[in-house]
Amino acid sequence: MEQLSKARIKLIHSLQHKKYRLKYDKFIVEGLKITKELVEEHQNIVESVYISNPDYQSLLVEWGLKVQINLLSEREMKLISQMSTPPGILCVCTLPAIHEIPEVLTGRKIFYLDAVRDPGNLGTILRVADWFGMAYIFLSPDCVDIYNPKVVQASMTSFLRVKVCEVDPSDLMNLGSTLYVCDMDGTDIGQLPHPKEGIFVLGNEARGVSDAIQASTQNVIAISKRQSLGAESLNVASVAAILGAWLANE
Repeated sequence: MEQLSKARIKLIHSLQHKKYRLKYDKFIVEGLKITKELVEEHQNIVESVYISNPDYQSLLVEWGLKVQINLLSEREMKLISQMSTPPGILCVCTLPAIHEIPEVLTGRKIFYLDAVRDPGNLGTILRVADWFGMAYIFLSPDCVDIYNPKVVQASMTSFLRVKVCEVDPSDLMNLGSTLYVCDMDGTDIGQLPHPKEGIFVLGNEARGVSDAIQASTQNVIAISKRQSLGAESLNVASVAAILGAWLANE
């Protein structure tokens, strides 16, 4: 069993911050369901597992976990957990390799997230992309980090199945794929044919898509609000879900 030293506690706790995730090449996963998926699908990145609920030990063995299981007290778990109410199981994982932009974008439908900073929204969009078979998501450099604990929780293990690439906004038009901006002033998608491919830009929660990206394309699309009872907008994750369903029904 791994000794939970003060240095180890400090290291694990520090992984809530991006600079330390990058420094130590590690990130945290917490929760029973997400751990099950992680062990069954991506066990190669699991470095160590900590539990404060002894009943979880037999489950981890049943799922085929190969690494050491460390049993902690509830007090110790609170020291390393990144949640206000720890779920009783925490995995320290190695950061996966960085994904490269695919050389050929023909036939691909890809979300580009422009300065999306809410971790819950990003995590949900990753699950949406996973659900609709979108193998890639592109992020602007100022998006929230996908290994942020709240992104990980919201995405479950979709953040490991969907390939995420950082793309500067200035490079979007050079990728050789049609660019579509999703904006409330665009053309209703219900009036458009389903695109066979393209990069679909979703903007910041407060500001929308940047003016620079808006100016780079004439393809501006929108989700109709004709039936709205008064809601003025949808959050970016809801837009992604509707857009994903529309794109899937080509």
